[in-house]
Amino acid sequence: MTLKLPEGLRKRLKTPLGDFITNSSSLKGKTLVCVGDQTSKEALAMGFKPKVCIYDGMIQRKAVELPEEIKKFKAFEISVENQPGGISREALKAVEKALKSKGEFKIKVNGEEDLLTLPAVKYAPLGSIVLYGQPNEGLVGVEVNEANKKKIEAMLREMEDGC
Repeated sequence: MTLKLPEGLRKRLKTPLGDFITNSSSLKGKTLVCVGDQTSKEALAMGFKPKVCIYDGMIQRKAVELPEEIKKFKAFEISVENQPGGISREALKAVEKALKSKGEFKIKVNGEEDLLTLPAVKYAPLGSIVLYGQPNEGLVGVEVNEANKKKIEAMLREMEDGC
C-alpha cells in the first residue's frame, strides 16, 4: 500500500511545517533527522551527526552527484523505493526502523524523498528536530513534540483516505 498525497494536503504542505533555521546553535544537543540531499549535506558540513539522513540524489528535481558529506557519513545504509506524491510502505517502515534502532542510518530513496518528512516526525523521539529544505526559502526545522506528532498523524490519515 502506498499513501497518496491528496490535492488539498499538497497545497497545505507548501507552508513550512516548522520554523526556518537561521542559527545552527539552536540544533546543538538535539537528535536530528535530515530529509533531502542538500539538508543532509549542510547538517553534516556543520559538524552534526544526524540520527538519520534521507536522500534521493536530487536537489530541486535535478539529479546530483551524492555529496561527499553523505558518502563519508558512517551509518547503516538502507535503500527503498518511494514514488513521487506518495509514501510507500517500504519507505515508511525504513524510517520507523531507523528511528527506533541504535546507531545512525542513511536511507537512499529510489524515487522521491520529500514526503518522508511526515513519517520522520511521526517516529522521531520527542525533543528531536526534523530538518528539510523549503525550496528557494531555506532550511526548516520541525520540533518533534506531541502537538506536531498529532498534526502529522492527521495528515497521514488524510493520505490513507486518498488511496
